[in-house]
Amino acid sequence: MKFRIAEVEVPVSEPFKFDALERKPVVEFLRDLIKQIEGSFVLALDSPWGTGKTTVVRMLRRSLEIEGFKCVYFNAWKDDYGTDPLIPMVSAIDELKAADDLSSESFRASMTVVKKAVGPIAKRALKAAIKIGTMGVLDVDEAIESATGDAASEAASDLIDAFQKEKESFEQFRTELEKAVAKLCENDPPLPLIFFIDELDRCRPSYAIELLERVKHLFDVLNIVFVLSIDKKQLEAITAAVYGERIDAPEYLRRFIDLDYALPAPHTKNYTRELIKRFEFKEFFDARKQYSELAYDYDSFVEAFTLLAGLFGLSLRARERCLTRLAVVVTKTSPKNYLDPIVLSLLLVLRINRPDLYAGLIGGVLAPRELMDILRKIPAASEFSVSRISTVLETYLIVGDVVRERGEQVFKDLNALATEQPDTNQGIRAKEILYMKSRIQDRWHFSIKSVANKVDLAVKLGDDY
Repeated sequence: MKFRIAEVEVPVSEPFKFDALERKPVVEFLRDLIKQIEGSFVLALDSPWGTGKTTVVRMLRRSLEIEGFKCVYFNAWKDDYGTDPLIPMVSAIDELKAADDLSSESFRASMTVVKKAVGPIAKRALKAAIKIGTMGVLDVDEAIESATGDAASEAASDLIDAFQKEKESFEQFRTELEKAVAKLCENDPPLPLIFFIDELDRCRPSYAIELLERVKHLFDVLNIVFVLSIDKKQLEAITAAVYGERIDAPEYLRRFIDLDYALPAPHTKNYTRELIKRFEFKEFFDARKQYSELAYDYDSFVEAFTLLAGLFGLSLRARERCLTRLAVVVTKTSPKNYLDPIVLSLLLVLRINRPDLYAGLIGGVLAPRELMDILRKIPAASEFSVSRISTVLETYLIVGDVVRERGEQVFKDLNALATEQPDTNQGIRAKEILYMKSRIQDRWHFSIKSVANKVDLAVKLGDDY
């Protein structure tokens, strides 16, 4: 039993071996698209945070490397503690190796010049960043020049010379970087260097914008293709945070991105199955199959959890957190005791996504039928509303209502509807719930609270992991 799972493995020679979300067609499309790109280019892979972009990037990287491409992977979020992303970006390229000794020697020579040019460029960026961050409160010129020992270059009489030197540094950087990449990617026909930038939308706003500026103004050289992993809406919010709400953020970002591609939604039922496998729950569910009433717990959980997580739009990472909490529930449940997978699925999803509804239901303030009405009004509820899961869930919630008298009254009302209005939508629904109730006569003592107690325990323990 695991309480936390590692990243999906992407083997070097078999990038799709553990492709639970069936991303292979998407990755192959992107690979073939990149193979046709000539010159410099910036491609953005757009999808909300926690939807599996990093795994797509890793599979795409391996697929391109199999095709002979040199690739750089740069996790922007891990390095955003620095002032200028230029330094770790250059470092990432510097770690690459050319195909042979002669090319390697030329590559290293050019990279030596590139690294030397980084110094004055980065100093200039540091000064600008502090001016922005302090809103002019600090005497930045004096502070930075004192720290760098470069005061002479900023003297009033030398401003034009300083500008020319800065321009020369920029040009030298680009020229030598282009030479280095040419030596690194000596193929026939020549292949571009693919530079992946991941987790950009999780960075500090100022760092994210600075990184985009660096890509546009310094790395826009022949044979470098950038692949940005982004949440476009979040990146637009970051832009507004730096430049103010009045800026046209989408138009601003178009300056940096040549083409954006929205990743399609993954097949999440397969992802639920994969999570169960990777958390090592399969043995627990298999042990229940010897008991007729528990034999279908696995299938019921997969169906219910996938449907409810989709209803609330949970990201893949949020679903993983739900399964972390399930891990503790499983440790507290004997293989021969009821798990109540459908109700458990709802409570896990509510606890992480809508704690207000969770607290209302468990506290008895929110009636089960009121909760069901809320669920059916969610825009994505069409599939849920007509599903078997919806009927089973509503029946169990009424049976296990924290306020027992209220649940009993609901069933009386449903009996009346089924008798007096059998052909209306309400009457038909009443008969469905009453039929389902007759199927679970042995669960008269079922309580939502008892399931919630396990979930709450899981939350308290899970927060410590």
